[in-house]
Amino acid sequence: MTSGGLRIFAVFLAFVLQNTAAKSETFTFAIGDWPPFTSQDAPGFGLHARKVAETFRAAGHDVDFEFFPWLRSLEMTRHGSMPATFSWIYKKDRALDFIYPETPIDLARYVYFYRKDRFPDGLEDLSFEEIESRGLTVVGIPGYWYETPLEEAGVLFQAVPQEKQAWNMLAHGRADLYIEIDRVGLAHSHAVLKDEAEAIAMSEPIRIFPLYILFSKAHPDGALMKDIWDKYADPARISSAGSAIR
Repeated sequence: MTSGGLRIFAVFLAFVLQNTAAKSETFTFAIGDWPPFTSQDAPGFGLHARKVAETFRAAGHDVDFEFFPWLRSLEMTRHGSMPATFSWIYKKDRALDFIYPETPIDLARYVYFYRKDRFPDGLEDLSFEEIESRGLTVVGIPGYWYETPLEEAGVLFQAVPQEKQAWNMLAHGRADLYIEIDRVGLAHSHAVLKDEAEAIAMSEPIRIFPLYILFSKAHPDGALMKDIWDKYADPARISSAGSAIR
């Protein structure tokens, strides 16, 4: 290459690098602690945080994660002080304030957790009506998707404010079943119950929901971040939800 050609190439390379640098941005997400999906103590801040970071870095961008209580993360994103938050189940009323992407971040597989000695032969798939007919009790968190259909089926639903209380009630025989996401339940049960968690088993999934990043309609970066996610997220990493059992 001639000296003139080298100068032209150097100018072109500088232009490309400058243009790329100008387009590279750092996007911030508001999240809370939800092991193993998001956690301040986990490598890369958890499974979902790593997936988000990998996707945005593939597009040439960096990410920051700021941890808040979950409700605050949601409200900050709703009002536009933060551009996005994850991971959330779809709710129709949220679509008024948030932009839902086409590609979910993961699937939430809800299962029944139970004591092995309570059901030594395992626990078959049960409808909520079958739970009621067998006189079984369910402990859970009020406001979750399962509360209303359980009560409509006549199931004795024991509401507790925190997961820790639910695990202790299940472990000590004060409830028969606890409904939780499989991977979340495995992490929480061992964190709360320690060695006692070995006495807990889980059923096959009873309900499967996609989990999404919520992008703010009120923040100027919300729509751009949604487009980046949908363009670069790998749908193959999200297995098919199939049909819900319940």
